[in-house]
Amino acid sequence: MPFDNFVTGAVAMELESALSTGKVERVYQPGRYEILLHVNVPPRGPGGGDDAAEADGAPASSPRKRCDLLISAQGSHPYLYISEKRSGNPQTPPAFCMLLRKHLIGARIERVFRVGRERIIRIEFDAADEIGLRHRRTLLFEIMGKHSNIMLLDENEKVLDAIKRVYADMSRVRQTLPGVVYTPPPQGKGVGPLMESENETGRPLSYYEGLDADGRYEPSIFLDGGGRMKDYYVFDLGIYGGLERVRCPSVSAMLESYYEEKDSGNRLEQKCAGLRQALKGSLDKLYLKKQRLLEDIEKAKRADAHRLKGELITANIYKLKQGMKETELDNFEAGTGTVRIALDPLLTPAQNAQRYFKKYAKLKTALTEKAKQLDIAERDITFLESYKVFMENAADDADVDGLREELTELGYMRRRSAKRAKRSVKKEYLRYESGAGLAIYVGRSGRENDELTLKKAKPDDLWLHTKDIPGSHVILTKRAASGGPKVASADGVPPGFDEGSVREAARVAAYYSKAKQSESVPVDYCLVRYVKKPSGAKPGMVIFTHNRTVYVKPGLPGA
Repeated sequence: MPFDNFVTGAVAMELESALSTGKVERVYQPGRYEILLHVNVPPRGPGGGDDAAEADGAPASSPRKRCDLLISAQGSHPYLYISEKRSGNPQTPPAFCMLLRKHLIGARIERVFRVGRERIIRIEFDAADEIGLRHRRTLLFEIMGKHSNIMLLDENEKVLDAIKRVYADMSRVRQTLPGVVYTPPPQGKGVGPLMESENETGRPLSYYEGLDADGRYEPSIFLDGGGRMKDYYVFDLGIYGGLERVRCPSVSAMLESYYEEKDSGNRLEQKCAGLRQALKGSLDKLYLKKQRLLEDIEKAKRADAHRLKGELITANIYKLKQGMKETELDNFEAGTGTVRIALDPLLTPAQNAQRYFKKYAKLKTALTEKAKQLDIAERDITFLESYKVFMENAADDADVDGLREELTELGYMRRRSAKRAKRSVKKEYLRYESGAGLAIYVGRSGRENDELTLKKAKPDDLWLHTKDIPGSHVILTKRAASGGPKVASADGVPPGFDEGSVREAARVAAYYSKAKQSESVPVDYCLVRYVKKPSGAKPGMVIFTHNRTVYVKPGLPGA
């Protein structure tokens, strides 16, 4: 992401305009490397400031405005901008936050500027100490990738503290510790990687330096073909020629839109990581159990060989004597050939026959039990594979929290604390609309699949699910969502539904399944009245009859 010299200059200019003469009311530290300043900006009077307006007795031209300045020194994506979103605040403020509160609350912002052509922004404050003496304090933000930092300096450029302390064993050249005089980082090129090649930008570097000097910024976000944010910049560059350009009303709006989406994706990925690991562990155990059960069943299938040996010993008992270690008897079942049979010399012939009959009975019982266990293991695998699909399709934190809650209640995950977790807030069902105006609903978890199919759907609605593939329940309603005209049913399509809507709903079912990347996916469909939930079945597990199958390519309506 190009948070280079030019973006830094654009941010500094915007902050200088928006925050100058503003007073710091509150200081928060919402994240480990994040600082949030609540700045009360006075109205801009006719004379250029609130003091002039008040002295003349003139009313202010605009009311006071609170601006939230968010500064992040996270190594993966450092940034600062005026945020429109209200961030949370930890109950126990960290030490750096307490230091900022001590020095900056009540301080007035004198100026905000970029240091030379570097990615460094200084915010200078006029602050007062405990006895009312005025002092200069500087909040300094260095944008240096993983080495980004936020520091508070006194009037002598000594570091009061930093959000990331740098000790001598970490850097012999430049330490960042309380009491150390601030040392600027080595001077850089002044431009970011996007500006290093004039051929890539489409214009010479001097052109953009001129725009930067004049403050002629055009903050924009660039979208890829799927409408996802690809990048941002404060100028229009030739390198972004193939992307859709969306202009933003301000640099802060551009940065907030971009980093909110990025942070949301990172938070979602972090939440999914623990869930993904728990599912993987449970599935690995189940697949190992299935493999062992298949091996046991294969062994149990040889039970008839033990029965045959017992019967051959019984039929030829007059030929055998105690003390024999083995014998070879004619195979009367096959009609030809012989069978070599191992004998225990300590047992009588009759006891040897009973030993083989017991092995036969044990293996036959094991075959039945192992087959039952295999069926349970396969159903559990299908169940957990469905949750893997739900997790991959999770759109936000609420979706992931709901999945975690369900898996915890079912015993697949441990509770994070002894205190019972609050039930996640229920969201509206995921909904689409077919070309003919029929509503298509999608379940996003096992619990939601049950609610959608067994409670919300009507008996004459259509239920769809990928054939023998884990995925979501999909309901196609008969009611026209937008009052559209009635459509004629095709052969094989239940009355009240049109073939196009059924295929669209089937594509949605394929899209929200494990076969999302396939070209042709089989999808079963039937009326909801033919879908039943077996007693004791896990969430989302149902049986159905009177179904038909259609093959479709995964996709969403209108795509």
